[in-house]
Amino acid sequence: MNKKSLYISDLDGTLLLPDSSFPNDYKKRLNRLIDMGLQFTFATARNYDSAYPILKNINLNIPVILFNGVYLADFSTGHILEHSDFIKNEIVQNMLKLALSRDIDPFIYTFGEKHHLYYLNATNPGSQSYVKSLGEDGRLCQVSHFDFREEEKISGFLLIDTYERLDPVYQSLNKKYYKHLNLYFAEDVSMKGYYWLQSFHQQANKGNMVKTLAKRLRISLDNTVVFGDYLNDLDMFNIAGHSIAMGNSLQEVKDSANEIIGSNAQGAVLNYLESIWLEN
Repeated sequence: MNKKSLYISDLDGTLLLPDSSFPNDYKKRLNRLIDMGLQFTFATARNYDSAYPILKNINLNIPVILFNGVYLADFSTGHILEHSDFIKNEIVQNMLKLALSRDIDPFIYTFGEKHHLYYLNATNPGSQSYVKSLGEDGRLCQVSHFDFREEEKISGFLLIDTYERLDPVYQSLNKKYYKHLNLYFAEDVSMKGYYWLQSFHQQANKGNMVKTLAKRLRISLDNTVVFGDYLNDLDMFNIAGHSIAMGNSLQEVKDSANEIIGSNAQGAVLNYLESIWLEN
């Protein structure tokens, strides 16, 4: 690690505070480091419409990794520079049969002229909390049935329910489509007792897009430092030269990290970066 390294942080549970905010004084501190030469960006499960309002006014001059590695985009405009493959419609239709037959609420992310997040209902506290968290997010569309337009590509899907109800779906999808899907199945960090089963194309993950970004910037992976807290950060941990877990991380993430720092509630990522740039 040195001042020429590329630093990539997850957002929720990592760079952002527990309420998913990034205060103005934090922005000023981060901008100061970027102005001094810090090569910094983020890799998040959020889409552009969700991430940009939180972090606007940060002088990010390096592309950002969005939607768990589905997209690489310019932060100031949202223009997509690279994208991974999309999920086959046939697989999504089979997932819908599995989920709807068990009265589980699916959320489907699509990419066309605009990003959309389609859902039928939010019938349990976990899915209701997710809908509420999206606020005025323009992607969210409640529909009476799933009917995707020909030009819409399916970038991911999400199921939220209890472990007992989701596990049979996870086992079925993992057995049948392990060569096609990249599945994440873990407890919701903000709603204990409810689990997220989220899926993307098998090649769509943060680690693969970090490789793409590093190649684009002509920076070696050995000279790349990543911060994270959740299962979807492990792909970055596996390929980066140095991986840093938050104090609030899942234990599996801590066990995979080269280093563990404080929690996101303490602003530990920003404190860490300042320790390198201002104290050395």
